[in-house]
Amino acid sequence: ATFSEALDVIYNTVGCADVARKPDLSYKLGNALVKATPMSLDSDADWEGCLEDVRQAEKLKKGALIPVHILVTDQYLASLLVKLGKGKNKAPAKVRGKTKVQILDLDHAQSDDDDFDEGLGPMEDEGKFLEQLQSQYGHCQLCGPTKACKITIDGSHHKLSNNQLSAWAKALTLGMHAVTLKTPPRDVKGQSLFSMFFKSAGPATAAMVPAIAGAPLQAPFGPYMGMNPYAFMPWGMPGPMGHPNASHQPTTPVAPTPFPGVDCPSHASSSTLAAAFLSSDPPEMGALNPYPEIHDFLSKLHEHAPRRGLLGYIATFEDMDLYNIDEIFQLGKAEDLVRVTAASSSQVTLGNAGHILAEVKAAMKRVDREKKSFA
Repeated sequence: ATFSEALDVIYNTVGCADVARKPDLSYKLGNALVKATPMSLDSDADWEGCLEDVRQAEKLKKGALIPVHILVTDQYLASLLVKLGKGKNKAPAKVRGKTKVQILDLDHAQSDDDDFDEGLGPMEDEGKFLEQLQSQYGHCQLCGPTKACKITIDGSHHKLSNNQLSAWAKALTLGMHAVTLKTPPRDVKGQSLFSMFFKSAGPATAAMVPAIAGAPLQAPFGPYMGMNPYAFMPWGMPGPMGHPNASHQPTTPVAPTPFPGVDCPSHASSSTLAAAFLSSDPPEMGALNPYPEIHDFLSKLHEHAPRRGLLGYIATFEDMDLYNIDEIFQLGKAEDLVRVTAASSSQVTLGNAGHILAEVKAAMKRVDREKKSFA
């Protein structure tokens, strides 16, 4: 069914088909949480988004039918009852500190109604914010221009759904605390629209210690308490100083020794350091990310190797919302760096990509060593 056909069914069901002023509509899926934010249903795009939400929900439920609840405001329903002669038209009055519903004039079309005109502001603002979000996150080099994509807290690419974009735009319109074009609203109880962009709540761990790929982290009184500390050393290597009790359990927790040949830092060590803020956002508090900023880093590299022309890549990385060198490291190998910058005005060459990544790894190692010395 088209959006126009759906509106005919909705208006006939509500009883406002012959009323000049039509209601503002929103919807929620039948499996949505009670506190989930309703999605707007005021345009063909909203209708297509609703259909897509239903398809995705039914896919997750393995073909089970998902009902859609169409929502109309209490104010409009009360005004409709008055219009149809089934309610009492009384002026607003205070009742136990609350104001009765203001009755709307339904005899005029929305474009001619003063009350509706006053409500156009928030609707227009929401549409503008939605366009800004689409513009800001619709230029991912990996996912293409047709999808709005944002980097998650673990560094992976996430395609923003219509539900997420609409809820984000609505939060911006309402001026919700700490919500910006860079920062989506935090999830309410039981709702997980944006959980992938925030550090999950939980007990403190040793995540701030640089991790070794393939080796578990040692947390105080963790699973390695009482384990032989020399079990991680190369075969045939005796314990330090010929420790006579090397095979016995130590009396205090000991962190496992890295396997030989493991190169630090790992992706895990760099990504967990940014867990306090959104991975794709420029850090507003420099103390949260100990690694150098890309602008300063490339400027220093340019002083030592000016013929490489590295200054031209500063704008390239900023256009991709990359601001610290660990974010370059997360892109992968030199070939990946060349590929993700292919559409930019200053694509990174293969030679420069290898040079930049080598310097990035060396700089990150220095930072990790300094952190260990202060631990």
